[in-house]
Amino acid sequence: MTEQNRRYVTKEIGKLLSEIWRVKGLAEQEYELEHPIAKKLASMHEDAQKLLRE
Repeated sequence: MTEQNRRYVTKEIGKLLSEIWRVKGLAEQEYELEHPIAKKLASMHEDAQKLLRE
């Protein structure tokens, strides 16, 4: 992967993290912290963070 592609992918993952975090907050307001949707969004956020660390 070229450096330009790597920067683009990192930028897009950052956008994804932000959007997941926003939707997770809305889901927690609408439902509850332990609702399956909120839990899945938290898991997705963790997975995206792991991608940034690689």
